[in-house]
Amino acid sequence: MTKNYNFPLVNILDDQQHLIFYKIMKYDIPQHSSYFLFEKKWWKKQEDILRGQKFPPDEEKYSWDKKNPYMDDFIKHINKFVRLYRSVPFIQSIYLCNSITFNALHKDSDIDLFIITKKWSLWRARFWSALLFFVFGLKRGGIWGKKKKFCLSFYVTHTHQNLYNIMLPQNDIYFIYWLAHLVPLYQENQENIYTHNKWLESALPNFPGRHCIHIWITPIAGKNTFKKIMEFIWWGILGKGTELLIKLIRLPIVIYKSKQFKDRGWGIIVNNNMLKFHMDIRKKIHLLYMMYKRRAQ
Repeated sequence: MTKNYNFPLVNILDDQQHLIFYKIMKYDIPQHSSYFLFEKKWWKKQEDILRGQKFPPDEEKYSWDKKNPYMDDFIKHINKFVRLYRSVPFIQSIYLCNSITFNALHKDSDIDLFIITKKWSLWRARFWSALLFFVFGLKRGGIWGKKKKFCLSFYVTHTHQNLYNIMLPQNDIYFIYWLAHLVPLYQENQENIYTHNKWLESALPNFPGRHCIHIWITPIAGKNTFKKIMEFIWWGILGKGTELLIKLIRLPIVIYKSKQFKDRGWGIIVNNNMLKFHMDIRKKIHLLYMMYKRRAQ
């Protein structure tokens, strides 16, 4: 659906310049593209850019004019494992990210997850999620391969959801869009990660401060009996001891792998509040963005 606005041509050119990221990544531009501009548009009515606004009915369920041909199949696959998402101990929220949230799936795509753990439970959440997804044959890598498997590569504790500190010192265009395109899959309690990342409004001043990418996923809530029992048993002193033990076992392995992948551009972060293991293409995208921007001027 093409929307017509009554504003000068210069604003159309400005919009295209500020949406260069989608062109670099060869992604479709979302229907409500004005939320992803780097300037507040003077031609928009003030009430249209208020934080927390409700989107029109035609934008609540899907965010692109043309749906990726693999989207329905992937969403159907993801919805099969509702019980699993409610079962993983020490996980507070799970967000979909990367190709599926950018409407850019391929036939052999994996499913990337951004996971928020409960406080002081980073390594236990990592252990249980990796174990359960492996047991069900859903974890990417090894004997399971990649297609439609879940990539568990980014964990953050609940108390450290503000991700500003991992931004590149330059204009981190990739990370800004990555964060703005998160889609909630599981939420033990209702929350919004953007309340912890108010700085995003300075990069995207039209951003509504809520999730505005929709792919027909209804966030799953609550937790099942297994999760309740495991968290009850492995909390307190026993839980803290287990957290330390898992960390002592896994940390040397992580450090060894990080040294192996450092020269390949892997943005590995390992500390008490974050585990991030995936290829870091942000510098490359920044350089391409600056090049395209100069050409568009």
